[in-house]
Amino acid sequence: MNKQKILCVLLAIVLLSGISISSYATNQIQTNEILNNENNNQITGNNIDDLNHQREDMQENLDKLANQLEYVQTELSAALIEVQQLDDKIRQYEQENSNLASRLQSLETSVEEAKQNLEIVTQDYNEKQALLRDRLVALYKAGDISYLDVLLSANSLSDFLSIYYAMIEIAEHDNQLIEKVDEELKTIDQTKRKLENETAEIRILKAKAEQFEVILTNTKTLKQGYIEKLSQEEQKANQELQNYKNELAQIEAKIHEYSSYEGEVDIQFTGGIMIWPVAISGTKITSGYGIREHPIQGVIKFHQGIDIGNTGYGAPAVAAADGVVTYAGWLGSYGNCVMIYHGDGITTLYGHGQAVVAQRGQQVKQGDIVLETGSTGNSTGPHLHFEVRINGKNTNPLNYVKEP
Repeated sequence: MNKQKILCVLLAIVLLSGISISSYATNQIQTNEILNNENNNQITGNNIDDLNHQREDMQENLDKLANQLEYVQTELSAALIEVQQLDDKIRQYEQENSNLASRLQSLETSVEEAKQNLEIVTQDYNEKQALLRDRLVALYKAGDISYLDVLLSANSLSDFLSIYYAMIEIAEHDNQLIEKVDEELKTIDQTKRKLENETAEIRILKAKAEQFEVILTNTKTLKQGYIEKLSQEEQKANQELQNYKNELAQIEAKIHEYSSYEGEVDIQFTGGIMIWPVAISGTKITSGYGIREHPIQGVIKFHQGIDIGNTGYGAPAVAAADGVVTYAGWLGSYGNCVMIYHGDGITTLYGHGQAVVAQRGQQVKQGDIVLETGSTGNSTGPHLHFEVRINGKNTNPLNYVKEP
């Protein structure tokens, strides 16, 4: 079994197993519901509609893919296919465990801060409440003495004014004290409710994390049992598949890392159509967004962007919109690559360049040259690979650019 045939089934297995993983994980626990809700809170308006359409398109492509995979059974043994499917489940469970752990840590930090804040506010509230009570007692003991009596007791105009302004300050202080006590009481109530809600969520997430840990352990044990039954040739093929998936995961993690920007420049995406990212005439899309067979490995995989051909070597790849360069350099199978953050979670990626022109941290304007097109990385000829991502997740670039 050669390496190309092994690789040609890899992401097909990943995609198919992803369907069963989703169903299986949902039946076991409903953690994905929480995670999906968090993601949905970050994207609103038209973006939700766009993503819903993309999800429908993805499902349609997966259904088509399922009908194309009969040859897989003849290329890999049933045991090796099972190992890969179990490996994909393990990777998903580990990612979901990591997400749960991050959420738990965030909640526990928030709860601890809320407890400390509650203690401080409660102490201050008690002190001010005692002071207010003393003021009310003093007013009560003063009996029927009016402010006018006090003012008329002044011996001179200077005394009168001094007493007058002192009485105003006392009245203002009393009003501020009452308002402050009322505000702190509201803060205490809000903090207590927040503590109760977050503590309840922590209990739920810890229970789900324990369930995931059991499922993960059992799946790893099951996978190891299948691995032990593989022949030497199958074990070698399995290791090559693992290495390939690890490389893909590392590249994707790096893209997510650079799909945001924290700097002094205030970046905001103003919307509208981005410009075509290759500044010469005659270019066209040679490979679209969606499932395709990779031209080199023969891997059936999801193409996360568009390939723009007829560029030749050295054509100017330009910033599709204003932004800041977050990555400029070599990026595995993408070859020479540039990433630009445009604000509001939107990033564009330009890959397979002959040479990188832009520098990381550089502020670019729409139309500035950032890359020279080429054929570096996993590429069969000169072209530009172009992606648009929202909060690190790929979306169809044609929602943002129009082919000339």
